[in-house]
Amino acid sequence: MRRFSRYAAVLLFLAGALHAQTNPPMALRGATVQVYFSPDGGAARAVVGMIDGARQRVMLAGYLLTSYPIARALKRAHARGVQVRVVLDSANETDRYSGATYLARAGIDVVIDKKYAIMHHKFIIADRTLGFGSMNFTRAGDEKNAENFNIFRGAPTLLDRYEKEFERLYRESAPYRRGG
Repeated sequence: MRRFSRYAAVLLFLAGALHAQTNPPMALRGATVQVYFSPDGGAARAVVGMIDGARQRVMLAGYLLTSYPIARALKRAHARGVQVRVVLDSANETDRYSGATYLARAGIDVVIDKKYAIMHHKFIIADRTLGFGSMNFTRAGDEKNAENFNIFRGAPTLLDRYEKEFERLYRESAPYRRGG
């Protein structure tokens, strides 16, 4: 029994060490962060500003997307030749207020992630800028709820982790179809 306990302790230590190596902490030297709160703190306007400033790509992963200003900004970005990709939770297939149909009809690449009970991410990448926080991309998230949204510039290591997470979510998702 004692020998088993030693082996178990070694295995637990190694498992912890492996996890630490795959997700090491990062320093954000030289990065800038803008912090927004809602309601009335400009969080949705900041998201729209990120999208409107994009020249090459926008990648949005969100639980819900019912904010018309954000959906319009995504459509404008697509119209000016920016690559726009959106990953949403399956709730957007049946939510009558979801912007998914609006975006898909505009020719935007919208996919639905059904792998989880809830795909609860809320982040956006616009070129080399990363934004994330508790705020859903919804009118309520901006106007009614106590939420936060943070925009990081000059944080390539952090951006890289979120890019990889977006690509993972995108690969496991299926094209949006109204009504699921």
